[in-house]
Amino acid sequence: MSYLQKRFNGGCFFSPINQANDKPNIVLILIDDLGLTDLQAYGGEISTPNIDILASEGMLFTNYHTTPECAPSRAMLLTGMDNHNTGIPMIPEVMPTKYRNTPGYEGYLRDDALTLAEILKPAGYRTYMTGKWHLAFGGKETAALPYNRGFDKTFILDATGGNNFSHHSYLPYYLESPWFKNGQEAELPEDFYSSKFFVDQMIEFIEEDKNQDTPFFSYLSFQAQHIPLQAPQEFIDKYLETYEAGWEELREQRKNRAIEYGIFPPNKEIVDSFSVFDDWSEVDQENKKMLIKSMAVFAGMLDAMDFHIGRFMNYLKKEGLYENTIFIVTADNGPEGNDPSDHAPWREWFKTSIYDRDYETLGDQDSYVYIGTEFAQAMASPSHLFKFHMSEGGLRVPLIISGPEIKKGKNQNFAFVTDIAATISDIVFDEVDERIIGKSLQNSLAGFDERNYLDSDSVGLEVTGNSALFKGDFKIVRNRPPNGSNQWELFNLSEDPGETINLATIMPNKLQELIEEYEAYAEKNGVIELPLDYEWAAEMTINTFKRNYLPLIWKAAFFIILAAFLVVILIRRWRNSRSVSYTHLTLPTKRIV
Repeated sequence: MSYLQKRFNGGCFFSPINQANDKPNIVLILIDDLGLTDLQAYGGEISTPNIDILASEGMLFTNYHTTPECAPSRAMLLTGMDNHNTGIPMIPEVMPTKYRNTPGYEGYLRDDALTLAEILKPAGYRTYMTGKWHLAFGGKETAALPYNRGFDKTFILDATGGNNFSHHSYLPYYLESPWFKNGQEAELPEDFYSSKFFVDQMIEFIEEDKNQDTPFFSYLSFQAQHIPLQAPQEFIDKYLETYEAGWEELREQRKNRAIEYGIFPPNKEIVDSFSVFDDWSEVDQENKKMLIKSMAVFAGMLDAMDFHIGRFMNYLKKEGLYENTIFIVTADNGPEGNDPSDHAPWREWFKTSIYDRDYETLGDQDSYVYIGTEFAQAMASPSHLFKFHMSEGGLRVPLIISGPEIKKGKNQNFAFVTDIAATISDIVFDEVDERIIGKSLQNSLAGFDERNYLDSDSVGLEVTGNSALFKGDFKIVRNRPPNGSNQWELFNLSEDPGETINLATIMPNKLQELIEEYEAYAEKNGVIELPLDYEWAAEMTINTFKRNYLPLIWKAAFFIILAAFLVVILIRRWRNSRSVSYTHLTLPTKRIV
C-alpha cells in the first residue's frame, strides 16, 4: 500500500508513511506574483515545459485560493494557520506602527506559529530553503529567520523583493536587500541571478548531505515574477513580438485556452475589466513599445525560472531522488498591477537609485520593469482584478502537486493556502498538526472527487483592510478603493466564477448570513478594522522614514547633545581657570606719605 492510498479499516485510517523508509522527499516551489493563466498548463503562452511536466505527472488544481499579498500567504503556507495568528496579518512594510503591540500584528513570524520545517524535523527530515523569506521584518527579527525556524541550511532574502542581479533594493524601504546565509548576513556572488542561484544553492545543500539516509524538505521560493522584472537577454528575446496585440487580446486568448484546458468552465461570463482601464488602441506608440518589451521581460523571467527548475529536476533524477519526491508548485498571490511611478516617494527615490527605464536595456540588472495595471488584469484572465484585491484575480492561482501514487488529472474543488501544510502533515504523520486550520488534500491526490470543504464550512480572510469569506458555492468580498467600494458583494462562484453578478441585493439573507460568519471569524482571529483613510503607500513612506532615517536622526541628536555637553564642560573649566588666575594676581598697594 502506498502512502497516499489510505484504507478505512476498523474505524481507523491507516497509512504506512510513518515507516521511515516510506517517507517521501518534499519540494515546495513558490512563485511570486503569478497569474492563474501564466503557466502553459493553465492556458498561458509562456514556455514552462518543466513545470508542465510536473502538471502532466500529477494533479492540477483549478480552484485553489491564497491571500492577495505575499507575506501573509507565505506565513499561512508554511504554518497552515490564519495570517492573524502568525504575526503577519499584512505586508510588514505597510503595517501601521501603532498596531505592532497588538497580538497577531507583530510584523514577523511568531514563535508559536510552527513552520513546516519545524514540524518535519522530528520525523527525520533534512530541511533546506533558498529564496525569498519575508517573515523576519527585513532581517531585524533574527529569531524569525528560517535558519532559526527549523531549516538546517538556508540562503534567503528577507524582503518583499529585490534586484535579481545584485544586492540592490528595489524600493526605498530597504537601503540594501537583506540577504542571509544560515542566519548570518551574506554577500552575493558576482555572477548572481536569482532563479539560477536559488537552484544552485539548493542543489549544493542536498549534495552536501546526500549520503544521509533521510528524506528532505526543500523550499524553493523564487523572486520571479516580482518587480523589478529582470531576466537574461536570451530569454527576453523569445517574446519581443508576443504581446504586440495588447492586453484585450491577451485576456481573451487566455480565457479561451483556459476553457479549452478545463481550467475555466465554458459558457460563463467574465468581467469586462478594461471598461474602467485604458484601451490598447488609445496608447501612444512609444508607450506601447515599452509595454510590449516589459511583457517580454516578464515572460523571459518566467521562462528562465522554469529552465532552472528543470535543472533541479534533472539533478534529482540523476541522483535517484526524483521518483520518491512530491512536488508542490504554487504562487503567493495573483499578478502585480501596481505602477510604482504613481507614488511620489518612489519617483523621488528612483532619481537617486541605480535603476533606469531605458528601452534598449529593459530587463537587465540596472533596469526597473513592471507590467502595469492593464497587463496584470489580462494575466489574471479569466478572473477579475489582481494582487492586493480579494477578487478572484488576486486570490485564485495555480497549484500543481505531483509525485509517486498521485493521480493525474484536474481537481475543480475549492482548496485554500492552509491546505498545503495540512496535506504535508497528513502525508508524513497520517494526521494533521493541531495548529493547522486547513484540510488535507490527500483524498483528492488519491483520485477521490469529493469536496474537502462541506457546504457548512466557511473560510474567512482579511489582509490590509480587504476581506472575503467562502462558504459552499458562495463568496462575499469587500475591496477598498480605488478598485472597490468597501461594500460587501456576494457571488455564486459555481454559477458565476467570473464574479460578474453581485447578488447582494438579490439574496440579502444569504449576504447577511455570510457577513455574520465573517464577523465571527474576525473576532476569533483578532482582526483590526483599518480606518477608511488608510493608504498603504503613505504608510510605507512613514515606515521607511522610521526604519532608515529616524535612527540616524537620533544618533545625530545624541552626538550633538554630547558635543554640546563637552563644550559646556570645557567653557566652565576655562572660566574656572581664568578665575583662579585672577585671584593669584598681586595688586599694587597705594603708598601713604
